[in-house]
Amino acid sequence: MKITVLGGAGAMARSAVLDLVESPEVKNLILGDIDLKALEELKNSLRSNKVSIGRVDITDHKSLVQFISGSNAVINGTVYYYNVKIMKACLEAKAHYVDLGGLFHVARKQMLLDEDFKKARLTAVLGMGSAPGIVNVMARYAYDRLDTIEYVRIRDGIVNFTKTKSPLGIPYSLETILDEFVMNPFIFENGIWVELKPFARPEEVDFPEPVGIQTTFATLHSEVATIPVAFKDKGIQEVSFKLALPKSFEEKLRFLVDLGFGSKKPVSIGKTRVAPRDLVLTIAKNLPKSQGKLDDHKVLWVDAKGEKNGKIVEYRLEAILHPYEKWNMRCSSFSVGFPLATVGKMLASNQVKVKGAVGPEQAIQPEVLFKELSKRGIEVTATIKQKAY
Repeated sequence: MKITVLGGAGAMARSAVLDLVESPEVKNLILGDIDLKALEELKNSLRSNKVSIGRVDITDHKSLVQFISGSNAVINGTVYYYNVKIMKACLEAKAHYVDLGGLFHVARKQMLLDEDFKKARLTAVLGMGSAPGIVNVMARYAYDRLDTIEYVRIRDGIVNFTKTKSPLGIPYSLETILDEFVMNPFIFENGIWVELKPFARPEEVDFPEPVGIQTTFATLHSEVATIPVAFKDKGIQEVSFKLALPKSFEEKLRFLVDLGFGSKKPVSIGKTRVAPRDLVLTIAKNLPKSQGKLDDHKVLWVDAKGEKNGKIVEYRLEAILHPYEKWNMRCSSFSVGFPLATVGKMLASNQVKVKGAVGPEQAIQPEVLFKELSKRGIEVTATIKQKAY
């Protein structure tokens, strides 16, 4: 199979690339990025004959189509702003597609391409990291076992104890996190989408160790866009996503955002116009890297409630994720990129039978994904609590 990874030089795509290099069924791996120098450094470190690289400008539709043509699947590891553009290129190039999520609003735009992908007999999986991604498929596990479903509640807790000289230990794409901090989140409540303010609905959650007790907040995420649509036939009334980031990081970034550094609106500094956000992103690129043993961890919880054979049934799905020692890779990068690569391979080998532009909860069979995740130490467990009326 031939797979193309866009944003191939980026941190979030790194574990996807490493997994694909180690996968014998992947015969050709094409890495595309606008930063050719970074691609060349990556290619040299991989030492694999299956890898080829190329500079690609995602905003140039014609050249993007040409770059991905001949691929069985395209893995989008870029920032979510480009999702729709890349999907349209995949339609023209006749390639399956998977990305890291559309942060609700873009995901809803992507879902509008559902009929186009169905007509082309192609699949676009919208959001396949850990959250969104693994958590969507965890929710599907409960959905498959219930006659009706009342709610899906997703909680994601992250801690980072890694020693570093950096004043800001960034867990994943800072650009995406800034959007999560400044954009209003949505939840699905009483059968409709409800808009909230950033950091609304705080909830203290006692996660398993090493994450422990954390305060989670409603955060803008694409699970809340796709799951209510996918589970509508079973009467879904509530879907929520709440996130807890490492406390020190959250406090520092909230301070910067409160000062206005999350803004994209340029301000004048002498004769120069600079967007505060661009300044933060530029400085962040040059921050010191983590030192010593990697020590970041994540817990994914999905609670689902519904009915089965006239009884109320409550499920809890759980996954505890850690750094991946084989690649010396922090949990935040590994837990995002590896699931992305896994579904990319499923698409490229035509294992995914659902066609259209859909969330992972519609496209991916839980048992199949969980088996693949376990090959690299990600274990998903399910517990059930059942009571009669």
